[in-house]
Amino acid sequence: MPSSHYFHNLKSSAFLLSNRLNSISSIIQYSRKFDDPSLTYLAVNYLDRFLSSEDIPQSKPWILKLISLSCVSLSAKMRKPNISVHDLPVEGEMFDVQMIERMENVILGALKWRMRSITPFSFFDFFLSLFDLKEDHLVVLKHSLKSQATDLTFNLQHDIKFLEFKPSVIAGATLLFVSSELCPIQFQCFSNGICQCTYVNKDELMECYKAIQERDIVEENEVSTETAVNVLDQQFSSSYEEESDKSITIITASSPKRRKTCTRRC
Repeated sequence: MPSSHYFHNLKSSAFLLSNRLNSISSIIQYSRKFDDPSLTYLAVNYLDRFLSSEDIPQSKPWILKLISLSCVSLSAKMRKPNISVHDLPVEGEMFDVQMIERMENVILGALKWRMRSITPFSFFDFFLSLFDLKEDHLVVLKHSLKSQATDLTFNLQHDIKFLEFKPSVIAGATLLFVSSELCPIQFQCFSNGICQCTYVNKDELMECYKAIQERDIVEENEVSTETAVNVLDQQFSSSYEEESDKSITIITASSPKRRKTCTRRC
């Protein structure tokens, strides 16, 4: 996890928050070639841990891209041992192999060579084992719960409020949220199973779960607003086209009279 003060620094510094968002965009761009969401997630994890311990000079904005590219390189090497710096999508960039390798060493030093990051994905199978899903038709449900919780975890990484939660708490909260959507009848049973686990802080778990709920409500409202705007745009466009058609018809019908009038005046 990033250092404890990192989350508060992001909240109070527009510059640091902007750096993070730009760097995540670069990581997504650079890692697209590998088609591995876990690789991208790990690279962002390295980025957050690095930014939480190092100050980035404002006079060198290009360095963020180099850091992002180096995080992807390190993540790729952890996920795919046969990958080298030469496999990175650096075409059109100002960075050569030596620059990337030097930055990799800087990042490795800052992270104290602790590259096997603990992520929420490490806890999914453990929490799912607490659910009574042994029958054949429930095995499919178990797979769906894990798949959707995984997708949700990828999305949560962009939101800084979830940086303050431990990976185990995020794993439990995402599974709870997904279970409330997929199987609301069994939700209470799942909730009891996770909350009774001695390794999980129940208060932190429910706080994270509520944060996911609030985030979901905000996204739904944004989608509803966008849909309403699109509908209004379509209605306006249709009305405008109808009015335009009427105007053309009127002009077309009246144009001979105008030509007659003009002829008489001449």
